[in-house]
Amino acid sequence: MSFSYLIERQDELMIVSLKGSLIAKHQVDGLFIDIENEMIEGGKNLMIDLTDMEYMNSSGLNVLINLLTQTRNKGGDVVIVNVPEKINKLLVITKLNSVFNIKENRALAKTELTKANES
Repeated sequence: MSFSYLIERQDELMIVSLKGSLIAKHQVDGLFIDIENEMIEGGKNLMIDLTDMEYMNSSGLNVLINLLTQTRNKGGDVVIVNVPEKINKLLVITKLNSVFNIKENRALAKTELTKANES
């Protein structure tokens, strides 16, 4: 299965929907550039929606870590939503579930990121 992404923007919030299998860093070269451009345009916080992710390995986890670092270095925050069970197990095994802010759905994530903006 291939990999694709979609970036939506709602004011300072960027919603990145990932789809397919993420197994190599080169699959997301454009993603990092697109997010950087959105940040230049005023995007601050990042919601990563994994609803349509089928598979992710350590390279995919590294991509998530890099997105977290990139966003926090710009003064924003990241929330991951709609994590499939298979990927959730990977996050738990690697203990990355304690590094990432994970919410069940977009509404909860948006509330969390709004609170982060206010503080």
